[in-house]
Amino acid sequence: MSLEKRSARSRGPASGEVTTVQRALNLLRVIGASEKPIGVNEIARRLGKHASAVSRTLATLEHNGFVEREAETGRFVLGVELIALASTLLAELDVVSVARPYLEELAESSRETASLSLWNKVEAINIEHVLGPGSIKHVAAPGRRNPAHCTATGKAMLSQMPNSTLEDVLAVGLVSYTERTITDVDMLERELSSIRARGYAVNVGEFIPEIASIAAVIYDRRGRVAAAIAVTMPVFHFTQQSEQQLAPLVVNAATTISRRLGYVAPRSGDRGQGTSDSHPAVNSKLYEPRR
Repeated sequence: MSLEKRSARSRGPASGEVTTVQRALNLLRVIGASEKPIGVNEIARRLGKHASAVSRTLATLEHNGFVEREAETGRFVLGVELIALASTLLAELDVVSVARPYLEELAESSRETASLSLWNKVEAINIEHVLGPGSIKHVAAPGRRNPAHCTATGKAMLSQMPNSTLEDVLAVGLVSYTERTITDVDMLERELSSIRARGYAVNVGEFIPEIASIAAVIYDRRGRVAAAIAVTMPVFHFTQQSEQQLAPLVVNAATTISRRLGYVAPRSGDRGQGTSDSHPAVNSKLYEPRR
């Protein structure tokens, strides 16, 4: 940023801008923060302004498509023009490019292989990985298919999928790869429930006997599963202590990437049980160790 631009920013907006642009921005923030359509009087109350002044600003914003008024109630919601303005930015927020620096950071901090996987019908597929200082090269190579019922990335994403997706996975069959593979439907459902409760998935020798991993889900701006990020390691590196150290790193990376993709976690009162704003599947703590 040039010295001239910095100086202009440090001086702040002119008084005329404060009374017009700032008022409009404040209105948009109030409407955006509301969990449901909001009326003029309520907006005015939250802003501490007269309803007549709020109405005039809303009329201008509505005319330009930045807010929309419900015909039945007269209450306001954000308009599609905001999406149009942000379309270039949203297009650039590709999950792989966004995730790459966080993969590198996770690999460095964990000293293991950090990987990114996408969902493909009934399985997860590795599409990117970064080797940590102590990692072994073959553990999470791009292109590897991860069955949904016995890998950390697969189970993490499956735990957030609709029942129809679980039915598709069950239709394929719970193939046994090792003696630790989950092949019982009830056991898989309990495992998915536990993953939702603690916010991350673990695989210790369920797919490949020598491999263990920890994974958490990444969400897009619509709240849909976008990907999963994982730390993968030789099974002899995996202990209760390493799980307690690495799980928060994985969850934090997933949380940060989700936010960069535009995801906003539901508020505590929006779901049946209390959830943390840091991650949609995490309760009051950052993560919950397995029992």
